[in-house]
Amino acid sequence: MAESVTSPELVLAHLDRLPTLPPVALRLLQVTGDATRGAAEVVALLRADPALTARLLAVVNSAAAGLRTPVTTVERAVPLIGFQALRGIVLATATLDIFPCPHEGTAAAFDRAAFWRHALAVACAARGLAAAAPDLRVDAEEAFVAGLLHDLGKVALSAVFPKAYERAAARANAQRGDIADCERGVLGVDHTVAGRRLAERWRLPVPLQEAIWLHHLAPEALPSSAAAPALIGLVDLADTLAREQHIGYSGNHVFYADSGRQAERLRLAPEAVQRVVTALPEDVARHAALLGLDGVTSADVYGQALARANDELGRLNVELLAGQQRLAAGARYFQALVEFERSLTEWTAPAAVAAALAAAAPLALQRPRVVAFGLRPNFAALDVCAGPAETGGLPPAHPVPVELLEWLTTAGAARERLVEAPPAPLLDLYIAATGAAPAAPVWLLCVTHDRQVVGGVLYESEADEPQRLAGELDELRALLTSVGFAFGRANTASAARRLADELAESNRRLQHVQHELARSRLLATIAEMAAGAGHELNSPLTVISGRAQMMLGRAEDPEVRRSLQVIIDKAHECSGIVSELMDFARPRPPQLADVDAAALLAEVRVAELQQHRMPASQLRVETPGPGAPPAVVRADRAQLASVLHELISNAVDALPAEGGTITLRCGPAAVDDAVELVVADNGCGMSPATLQRAFDPFFSHRRAGRGRGLGLARALRIAEAHGGKIWLESRPGEGTTARVLLPRGGGRAPGATVP
Repeated sequence: MAESVTSPELVLAHLDRLPTLPPVALRLLQVTGDATRGAAEVVALLRADPALTARLLAVVNSAAAGLRTPVTTVERAVPLIGFQALRGIVLATATLDIFPCPHEGTAAAFDRAAFWRHALAVACAARGLAAAAPDLRVDAEEAFVAGLLHDLGKVALSAVFPKAYERAAARANAQRGDIADCERGVLGVDHTVAGRRLAERWRLPVPLQEAIWLHHLAPEALPSSAAAPALIGLVDLADTLAREQHIGYSGNHVFYADSGRQAERLRLAPEAVQRVVTALPEDVARHAALLGLDGVTSADVYGQALARANDELGRLNVELLAGQQRLAAGARYFQALVEFERSLTEWTAPAAVAAALAAAAPLALQRPRVVAFGLRPNFAALDVCAGPAETGGLPPAHPVPVELLEWLTTAGAARERLVEAPPAPLLDLYIAATGAAPAAPVWLLCVTHDRQVVGGVLYESEADEPQRLAGELDELRALLTSVGFAFGRANTASAARRLADELAESNRRLQHVQHELARSRLLATIAEMAAGAGHELNSPLTVISGRAQMMLGRAEDPEVRRSLQVIIDKAHECSGIVSELMDFARPRPPQLADVDAAALLAEVRVAELQQHRMPASQLRVETPGPGAPPAVVRADRAQLASVLHELISNAVDALPAEGGTITLRCGPAAVDDAVELVVADNGCGMSPATLQRAFDPFFSHRRAGRGRGLGLARALRIAEAHGGKIWLESRPGEGTTARVLLPRGGGRAPGATVP
């Protein structure tokens, strides 16, 4: 017969192959259920079945133990026992004949001998409860039969599908669950439905059918059409009492309601229920003997119940210990996760995640020394931290070794095993981080994110770690998953910060380029205008100067000669202005050569002292000290001298009427391959507005007639033509410092003598 049946209808159809009740039993059930029939007809039927007659006499003699003489005839037994009790004996005997009880000791998940003891215990308990609750109006003998047959579907399914039902029972025993759930999982139908189908086929009374079908439902869950709700409630309570006392085997390890609550619903006094429980072992032993269930004594019932209770207690102790261990592991991992998350923020750096992991992993793994590592995106860098890590510092980033890179690129997606032996590159990483060879085997916990290895933990352990951590895999996986998310978040945040920095730098450069472009355009426009103006003015000035000189040669009046000389001088002055405009508009390309900046400063100092007629103490030169590298620049000597002249002239104008000094110095710049020349004064300084426009063409803060505002603009153009730059540092009342940055020259010029 097929064992993999899952269709409920097909399963129920197979139940129709079971034997029906014997004809004598069916006839007796019909006759005893009809109040119009007499005892004579019942006696006649009993005489046709000697085995049933013997069972009846045994029951009557047991019940009438107080009689002086035993009952030996059917005619006397039937009136003594009554039709209702007779029906119970007939059903019990027929059922046990169809589903016999095997010998004790038969190894099976569904223990049929223990099952019948459970059924008998439910029957005895139901009879006792019915007798103790007359208000329920449930016949005690009917309650006995209902209790005996309440799990009829279990033996029926076991008889039709022995292997499949054995699997269902084994699953219920292993999971300590409700066997009805396991029956539905294996067979597609449970014992209540199967029992009802068989009861209908056997044409059992409707109250018995309902007790077999609905005995697992609470009173409030029963259908309103139920014919015997009180009987169903008694059978349900009796089943709970038998299971609480561990008498026999039911396969149901789940208690949906305790017996006290069920008794309260039926309005049964606790004392009455306790009397039934106290008498239950004796009742089970007596009825087992009457029904031929292998001589079972009350001591056997007590012993077997005690053994089952001890087994259950042992199992509960084992589960409790395992639960305590799981709780302890869960608490440990939770604490480690709290410690890990506590040190992280939304913008935590990847190196800080590795440090946090190194601090939290020893708590979770119960190992004193670990090495945590994190991988940057695209294996750009490796953060390694030995733990427990001390707070306050971050591990430096290291390049990923080639051997480790090869392993990472072939490691595949998210790893199947949480705990494994590390590859050689990671073992070398552990030794390098701890500074010593491991004293025990090293294990690896890989941290993954988006199916890629993003980090991990290395630690030493003598134990077989996969076996030691087998009971903590869920907690371990949760911790590693959280760490993986933290690494992914940190790498994403780091990339976002880097992108923001690059964007800010790009914006800064763009702003600078835009400013320089605008300035270049302005200078180009001004230069074109100056070139055009100079060209147009040069010819008239030449004519004016020439004619004035001719007239001067012929004039004799002194006053006229003085006027003509003024015209000639002003024409020459205008011509100088034109030349200056032309030089600004189209500067001569620099003739580059190595120039000793210190020597140039000394020469410029001498010329400036003579031009401005100032004392030598007001213009000083500071040269690099002995042993310092020579300050040699690559420049056009004449153009650089003109730049210094302009800066010094501006400094002279800024000095107070009395006193004040100007300092010239040169030396290596902070920028590689560059030399810095400095002109510093302690004069009046500049306001922020003046400083901002200092290099604008035609801007001058001097008194009217003291300058045209092209000096600093021309100096800036010369410096930029040399590949250098000029900037000013100034505050009102604190003086001004002009800095000229030029490329370093390649030669070594002789030292200069400072006068």
